Amino acid sequence: MSQHITRTGRAYVGRHRRPSAHRARAVGIVSAAGIAASLAVAPSALADEPAPGPPPGCAPFADTGALNCAVYSPSMDRDIQVVVRPSLTPGNPKVAQFIDGADSGDVNGWVTAGGALPALADEDATLVFPAMDPFTWVQDWAGDRGKQFETFMTAELPQYLQDAFGVPNGGRGTTGVTGLSSGAYGAMNLAAKHNDIYSSVYALSGLYDPGMPVQRVVTDGTAMANNNMEGVPWADEGQRAANNPTLNIDNLTMPVLVSASSGIPNFAGDMGPDPIATVVKGGPYEAGSLVMTGEFQARALLAGRTNIQFKYDLIGAHAWDTWHRAAFDQGNMYQFMANI
Repeated sequence: MSQHITRTGRAYVGRHRRPSAHRARAVGIVSAAGIAASLAVAPSALADEPAPGPPPGCAPFADTGALNCAVYSPSMDRDIQVVVRPSLTPGNPKVAQFIDGADSGDVNGWVTAGGALPALADEDATLVFPAMDPFTWVQDWAGDRGKQFETFMTAELPQYLQDAFGVPNGGRGTTGVTGLSSGAYGAMNLAAKHNDIYSSVYALSGLYDPGMPVQRVVTDGTAMANNNMEGVPWADEGQRAANNPTLNIDNLTMPVLVSASSGIPNFAGDMGPDPIATVVKGGPYEAGSLVMTGEFQARALLAGRTNIQFKYDLIGAHAWDTWHRAAFDQGNMYQFMANI
């Protein structure tokens, strides 16, 4: 149910005096000569101009029209792998950033299990899918130069898109960000802190208040477990509050879409490679996200944020079957794209 907006114009012909036969013949001769000249010149001109190749560090990604690019991050002093599907129209400023869950691996899950590239093949925007480290929570970690993903997403990646792909202004002000699970928090937090860059948000099955007791345990526990027990992203409670989308909800001035499910697995759907884990882990995880999403909705209502829309599904565990159905089958992703 993709939403596409096409602007068309009509050409109206006014009343003009009918041209003379002599004038018509002259125009025909000139037009024929012009066509002949262009046919004579075009082949040699095309032969002299090689077809443009991908930007340095990029290679075709499968047969999708996308490229897998090694994007250098000055803040982290290393390359980050990013799948980029250029916009269908050159010069289009629209960008959509896709944040994976806990662990992207070598390729962002949105383009593997999520099937985003074929589902969004007709969407005219530059689509970017970065592969991030596990449980970074899309943060600039205090004291850890190797984890500076907020800077990467909000400064370095837009500059790269501007330089390598010609995206006007890198998409700043015309970029949507979507994420799932821990990436849902990341998407919401980036938008709350950088509402000059982001124009649309879609968060799936996330948590949005790392200061609340249960959510604090989730964010801190997973961060420490994947950082050799050496710490969390924030150096103090002031930094934690600065990265709390619930406390900063008034900064979410753009259209925001939030979805979550009940935690009841969809036994008639795709249970994934490990159906037992989908039931035993995916069910409780999604049920927890449902509660946390409800808490965020209550805060949005208290703050009068009518631009934040919530959608709930009666069936669905914390798994790609749920996210694909919510994003594409139910049309939420297309609504998010239209809001950019």
